[in-house]
Amino acid sequence: MLAPKHRLAGWATVGFLAFDFISIAFLELASFDSVFVTAIVTGVYVGQINLTATWGALGPGNIVVRLPWSILLGILMWYAFAVGSRAVNSRAVTDPDFIVLGPIILGGIIVVQIPLWIAVKSFRWRLIDLEDEARESGDGPLQFSIRHLFLVTVFVALASGLGRVVLPPFEADMLRLDGEVVAVLAALVATNLVITVPCIWGALVKSNPIPPVVWPAYCFAATLIEFSALCVVLGSPGGEAGEVLAAFLILNLLQCATVYLVLRAFRRVGFRLVRTSPR
Repeated sequence: MLAPKHRLAGWATVGFLAFDFISIAFLELASFDSVFVTAIVTGVYVGQINLTATWGALGPGNIVVRLPWSILLGILMWYAFAVGSRAVNSRAVTDPDFIVLGPIILGGIIVVQIPLWIAVKSFRWRLIDLEDEARESGDGPLQFSIRHLFLVTVFVALASGLGRVVLPPFEADMLRLDGEVVAVLAALVATNLVITVPCIWGALVKSNPIPPVVWPAYCFAATLIEFSALCVVLGSPGGEAGEVLAAFLILNLLQCATVYLVLRAFRRVGFRLVRTSPR
């Protein structure tokens, strides 16, 4: 029988991939164009990327296993989008914005890991499993098996290769990003880091939950800064300023809630973010 931590990890992975598939299919089928619905689902997508990056950088075990697995999860996330879109619209995956989504997902996983790696190297923060930590202390260190690395390498190669089945032929110039998209992505990445790091700390370090009112207030302050920076770079959205600000706030609230609640659940099954002793 699987341990609670393994069941939780499995259900979380399956749940997120199912959400990706269903939500992208719903957005393809929906006859309305709601920026708020898009903001809600995008917030969950970003939270999913943050969780993948958190495990890849801070998780227990060997980095040569964690990093490829995090890349594999990113590839599976894109597959869920691709299959969900193609199930309702066979031409959806030819859209340039959709094609560039794959590099954005993998790039997001890598970028989010940068401050987390700094925390690992400079402050020795690590996500540990108390049960495994006790086993290491009593029975000697857990051994890394080369078969783990072999399996994940095979899975990543198969997943990447099978992408040609889902992804139709496209021209290289379809992957070009204009300046506005780059500016928005940069603002999202910066705000994402500002929101994600405190969520990780609040969910895994503190034994008592932070008062719920703190997170919306914190996200609102971060969103105001993000929105102001975008207005300086791209100009004011005019009469749609309120709608755009509300959409960014919803996105940030959902990514914060996704990261915090999932990591809080992992804390309940024995995971902690601790400072390890220098070797």
